[in-house]
Amino acid sequence: MPNESCAFLLGSGQGKISIAEILPVKNAHASYASFEIPPEELLKAYDYAERKEMQVAGIFHSHPSPPSPSRTDVRFMEINPVVWVIYSTTENRFAAWIFDEENVRQVDMTKRG
Repeated sequence: MPNESCAFLLGSGQGKISIAEILPVKNAHASYASFEIPPEELLKAYDYAERKEMQVAGIFHSHPSPPSPSRTDVRFMEINPVVWVIYSTTENRFAAWIFDEENVRQVDMTKRG
């Protein structure tokens, strides 16, 4: 089983977010069941997005289980209140989540183009 993969989702919008670019980043954990984005990669992503006149609109990562946030994900979702897209490598499907005030809730995704 490959390691969890992760990326920043760059785009714009409030309410309905439009993703324009996916910026892959290296998983600092050599693990198939967890991921960590180094702080310097986070800073690089925000700088890059600003130069491109976009924002870091989401975080993507894969799970070797259903595409639901883990307890660790929820802790980091509170700190990074953007859309979190999780891909299940076992179920071959995506789900999007957001931390909204005190709760995590699933949000709809649509593909355009």
